[in-house]
Amino acid sequence: MLINKDSASNDNEECNTDNNEKRFLGILKELEITDYNWHEHEALFSADQEGAEELMFPGLNLKNLLIKDKKTEAFFMVVLEDHRRMDQKHFKQVAGWHKNRFATPEEMWELLRLKPGSVTPYALFNDTEKKVTVVLGNEIVTADDAEWINLHPCRNTATVSVHKSDFYRILEKLGNPVIEEKSIE
Repeated sequence: MLINKDSASNDNEECNTDNNEKRFLGILKELEITDYNWHEHEALFSADQEGAEELMFPGLNLKNLLIKDKKTEAFFMVVLEDHRRMDQKHFKQVAGWHKNRFATPEEMWELLRLKPGSVTPYALFNDTEKKVTVVLGNEIVTADDAEWINLHPCRNTATVSVHKSDFYRILEKLGNPVIEEKSIE
């Protein structure tokens, strides 16, 4: 299902709790991003879940992994193509973390006001202390500016598609540090 999400309401608890979705839509409006697509769908927790293939949209379908460095207690949001596995050793070099683990549900909530399965860079406005560094996979970095970037908009029952150039504008507006992965050989 494809809708333009200017005034539609949302019954999803994690967005309503802190108005994440409304705040995200406000950023789109503030940045005058009008060329986007909003896809409502069943809950999607993983690209490997049954029926996920039918929920893939034109462009780059991405996943977001919230990682915590055990030594420094820094957080990293790794954004990768949905079927790509995160090579721990490789991303340790890319991001500079030491020993890592996935963030707990409590840490996700504290930092981003999100629940597991709904992690997205679009909720970084909740990270007022800029504790999360975004790590973009090479597939995003090397994509054409017009390529569609598909991510959850603070809940896993929808996907929003924006052009890569607009995705970068959103990241810039949010202000968290960004690391771009270099070419993989």
